[in-house]
Amino acid sequence: MSMDILEHALQLTRSMLDAARAQEWSRLIELEVEREPLLLRRHASDPATLAQLGEILAYDRELQAIVGGARDSAAEQWQRETGRARAIAAYAQP
Repeated sequence: MSMDILEHALQLTRSMLDAARAQEWSRLIELEVEREPLLLRRHASDPATLAQLGEILAYDRELQAIVGGARDSAAEQWQRETGRARAIAAYAQP
């Protein structure tokens, strides 16, 4: 039973990675909401289960890197736009 749950969580995690790579952020969130309760359950500590959990953690690290890069890019763009708006506002003032 636990293996089926973890296998489903692993499939969801792979789909989350695909969504992050495609920058489909709302899809990524939907998948995370579906996956979270599966991971919060108690799981066995046999080698196969631990391997699956390790694989999920490795994918999560990759997800964090992708999401972090996108977040940093969005923050840089926001700062550029804010600076541009300030410059326009300063120029427009009498």
